[in-house]
Amino acid sequence: MVSQRRADATRKTQRKTGKVLAWIIAILVVLAAGGYAIYRYYANPKNLLLTPKVVHYNQASGNPAFDHRITFLLMGNSLATVNNHVIKNGKVRDRSDTIILVSFDPKTKQIGVMSIPRDTRVALPGIGKTKIAEATYFGGVQEMVQTIQKTFHVPVDYYAYVSMFQFEKIINDMGGLTVNVPQNEVYQPGGPLGINLKKGVHHLNGQQVLEFARFRQTATGDIGRIQQQQQLLHDMAQQLLKPQNIVHWPTLAGDVIHALSYTNLSANQLISLGLAARHVPLSTVRYATVPGYGSTHMDPYMHQQLSYWTYDPHLSRVLIQDVLLASPLTKSQKKSVKIFVASGTGTLAPAQALAHKLSAQGYTVVGIGWANHHNHHRTVILNTTGDKWLGSRLAALTGPSLSSFTAYHTTPWDVKITVGSDYVAKP
Repeated sequence: MVSQRRADATRKTQRKTGKVLAWIIAILVVLAAGGYAIYRYYANPKNLLLTPKVVHYNQASGNPAFDHRITFLLMGNSLATVNNHVIKNGKVRDRSDTIILVSFDPKTKQIGVMSIPRDTRVALPGIGKTKIAEATYFGGVQEMVQTIQKTFHVPVDYYAYVSMFQFEKIINDMGGLTVNVPQNEVYQPGGPLGINLKKGVHHLNGQQVLEFARFRQTATGDIGRIQQQQQLLHDMAQQLLKPQNIVHWPTLAGDVIHALSYTNLSANQLISLGLAARHVPLSTVRYATVPGYGSTHMDPYMHQQLSYWTYDPHLSRVLIQDVLLASPLTKSQKKSVKIFVASGTGTLAPAQALAHKLSAQGYTVVGIGWANHHNHHRTVILNTTGDKWLGSRLAALTGPSLSSFTAYHTTPWDVKITVGSDYVAKP
């Protein structure tokens, strides 16, 4: 009798336990399904970023090609000193040292990055033609947004103004960053804005990465610094997207939010961006720098001669189409790209064959001539358009080649191709 009661009690306990386990499993399933639904919702930028308001705004902006894309303007403040001390107040009105436009297609997961040199000469209302970096000084972030939209005809959906000192903390919370420093980079060592980096691959801390981002004493000046900043963006993304580094994301999200002095991005939208970025192959990100040349003009505010970057309008339109929109160049855009073909061999025949191929592709060949000598073993492409992706397509037409890339454009041609003995004409 006792054993029967114990058996009944055991069965009841088992039934109760089974019910509890069933409820726990059901709750876990619901939570998992809900979590997955939330993940899917936040991971899709269309839900939080490509809103009907943004689509309508882009369609009405004068450049409807952006109506399916999301465009971000990233700005970093310049570093200044007072009485030999660096100003660290992120709310102080300041110039923008770093200006980057990022375009993202949530459907294709394509990203285009276009850097704008801080010395680019533009017209500011009530001031005159001065450096684009001054836009945030005279009129804040909104002035910069309006200036970029008016100058480059690209709608700006979202903006973020980043404190460079918080950038230093972000790198430290990432555990530092491995960077390939292309040369010894030294500037006022020991001073408040000092830089002292050695050539080679190094794992840098936050302060050192900030130094790398600021260094401009390169052979190409500020354009060299822009290329280093683009390298940092790639290196940071590569490190953050590694599975073992995802645990740092919550801390880094707090760092980023704290670093944004001015932004119209919400915390939820930042989460959406982070989740979407996980699905973007870094090898497909396109980089470009607004092309132009150095010039000197009287500054309307400082009333003295200053150095400027005079941008090239027609090449800027080409790289906006090619990099920010990731779209094939139009017939007229292709025709606007001027290419000079030089022969580095003992005959003009290979250069003439390549020139014919380029013309058939729709590019304008402005001349065929001789190189500086006749024993070039390698075909060399000198691309001055600021658009690396255009250079890669031209390289596909030439076959094996050495490519040199710059945003400095001071020649009557946009690209010069020197044909070497390795060139084999193909249909």
